[in-house]
Amino acid sequence: MKLHRRRGRRAAGLALVEGPHGVAEAVDAAFSVVRVFHVPEDRAGREVAVRSGAEAVAVTPAVLARLSTTETPQSPVAMVAVPRVPLPDTGDVLVAWGVGDPGNVGTLIRTAAAFAMSFASGPGSADPWSPKVLRAAAGGHFHTIVAEIASLEELGDRRLVATVPVGGAAVSGLPDGPLGILVGDEAAGLPDEVIAAGVRVTIPMPGGTESLNAAVAGAIVAYEASRRCAGGVIADR
Repeated sequence: MKLHRRRGRRAAGLALVEGPHGVAEAVDAAFSVVRVFHVPEDRAGREVAVRSGAEAVAVTPAVLARLSTTETPQSPVAMVAVPRVPLPDTGDVLVAWGVGDPGNVGTLIRTAAAFAMSFASGPGSADPWSPKVLRAAAGGHFHTIVAEIASLEELGDRRLVATVPVGGAAVSGLPDGPLGILVGDEAAGLPDEVIAAGVRVTIPMPGGTESLNAAVAGAIVAYEASRRCAGGVIADR
């Protein structure tokens, strides 16, 4: 239960993955699974624990409910080692900078995985390994690199792209080369110093809406970056 809190996860280097789909994806992706809790009648949960080489622990539904962070918990619940990996030197990175909402961070991770990008969690963002983020990412953690950064310098030689609601260049004209796509909090946006460090881009909104959800904005820019790299193949499908 200490893994319900960020401090506990950091101290242990572990996170909780809940439900049959999430646990199976973690095992299929060869993540290090330490322990799998399952109710006695959950044969599939026990089998996935055996397949992963993890310890299988049968628990009562009441105990599973204490371990889980959802109102209607599903067996199994697994303790998974959090990979502490640096960002690769190449490739696009989708960056959450000051995005405090776990749902948005999870959706950005899912988006990064969908478009073959890495993901980086910058200062002030929700813990990328929190249960809420894991649920929102819907398995995205197991299909891309999820890193944490403290400064823009850790993005290396990538061209920085700052998403802003107004005043930026057309999102269809992203610069060449590996990108660091920066998405800020919906209310506050990106800090001025972060915006100044990159190329500003704005998503056209002819309907008159002032701004988009942070995760939606990140997904649109990620799509444009992916389409650019694919030479328009995605758009032609």
